[in-house]
Amino acid sequence: MTDAEKIFRAYNDAENAHAPDTAAQLLAPDLDVQVNGRQALASAEDDRAANDELLRRYPDYRREIVDVVANGERAVARWRMRGTPSAADGEPLDVHGCSVVTVRDGRITQAFLYYDGGALAAVLDAVTGPDAD
Repeated sequence: MTDAEKIFRAYNDAENAHAPDTAAQLLAPDLDVQVNGRQALASAEDDRAANDELLRRYPDYRREIVDVVANGERAVARWRMRGTPSAADGEPLDVHGCSVVTVRDGRITQAFLYYDGGALAAVLDAVTGPDAD
């Protein structure tokens, strides 16, 4: 297992444990995250805010890693996110996707996420605003 895969799996485990401090230690402060080809998050603080919002909307949120392919400082992971909405009229979260992450010096520095899911888009919009690019 490469360092990139180990770090991504550790980050995923921290998210699933709802341990934001542990997850933050695995991210570069100037983390760059793009979603479906568009800028989404520009720092580890943005990532924490997005995860806080995700957990507020889906308190039992979990991301299952389906498969990982890694080489050097890059890892590509297929995953599935699930969660039950906190709002009575909310839709359950069930999103399949893929992340391409770069790890340097033991921290995730860049992530490209690809998925089709309005629920996750709403979470990012709540954090960065719907017109953030």
